[in-house]
Amino acid sequence: MFARLHHFGLALRLMPGLLVNLHDRARLTEMRAFCRALPTALQGSLAEALQRLTPPQPAQSATTNFTHLRDLADLSALLERRSPLGLCLRRSLTRYYFLRRAGLPLRLHFGAKFVGGRPDRNVAGHAWLTLNNAPYFEDDENWRGFTAMLAHPASD
Repeated sequence: MFARLHHFGLALRLMPGLLVNLHDRARLTEMRAFCRALPTALQGSLAEALQRLTPPQPAQSATTNFTHLRDLADLSALLERRSPLGLCLRRSLTRYYFLRRAGLPLRLHFGAKFVGGRPDRNVAGHAWLTLNNAPYFEDDENWRGFTAMLAHPASD
């Protein structure tokens, strides 16, 4: 319930700016197209897909508003609810691509855990980002308990 309220609040907070700012609307449109293309982009080898989804990293700009860019990425992932990919994967990949392209040296992590902590149960997966080896705007309860199976890039 709290997550839904947070998502609704994000949309309400961004809506006024999206109504008047053509640049933000264009960026959100680009991000939504990116989200829609993710299922196709992830077909085949995961290593090759991640290489394609990793933009060249420019020098970090002092004028880039990473918080606003992250919020737009989060909104675009939320709006693509018909995607076969889970929200955490859509959000992580969208944040990863656009924030890294803007100069933030993020790493993408994929992890798994047994549901309920017992090996006789189903396995759950999660995707999250780190910056300087710390979770990047990820609530502790969302990533704790997951064993990281893959990090990309391997190192920066």
